[in-house]
Amino acid sequence: MLNNHPRVPFIVNKWVHFLNGISIICIIGSIIYLFFAYQYLPETIPIHFNAQGDADNWGSKNTIFIMPGIAIILFVGLFFLSKVPHVYNYTVEITEENASQIYREANLFMSIFNLEMVLIFTIAVVDIMGETLGVWFVGVVFGVPLVTVVLFAIRLTRLK
Repeated sequence: MLNNHPRVPFIVNKWVHFLNGISIICIIGSIIYLFFAYQYLPETIPIHFNAQGDADNWGSKNTIFIMPGIAIILFVGLFFLSKVPHVYNYTVEITEENASQIYREANLFMSIFNLEMVLIFTIAVVDIMGETLGVWFVGVVFGVPLVTVVLFAIRLTRLK
């Protein structure tokens, strides 16, 4: 079901462009890193890790290119989704009077969330062999986006 939120223009926060630029740099950097690291990888690499950080599934070293591919798909999808904040569900009522300000916040939130997703995949690519990632990474993967969502919800209640 689509929301009946008003479609009003909003001013893009100056940080949105910066955050999107950092995301693009991370994606490009991880791809460049992979091209240099690829020749040094063994033919079989870990492709999945359990919650303790131990490899529990293995695959061809070619599968490492899936990670930046997923990061690109996520970035592009979230980037375009950030342009249409009137389709989101909100914890506050959206009116003609508050829509522009709330949409600006939502656009910023999506850019922050997008950067977090890209950084998670970038870190996973850089640690191809899973030598430094461990239990802390699982906490980061779940905790950081959750904290971002909670903080955004709190900011929205203050804006209404």
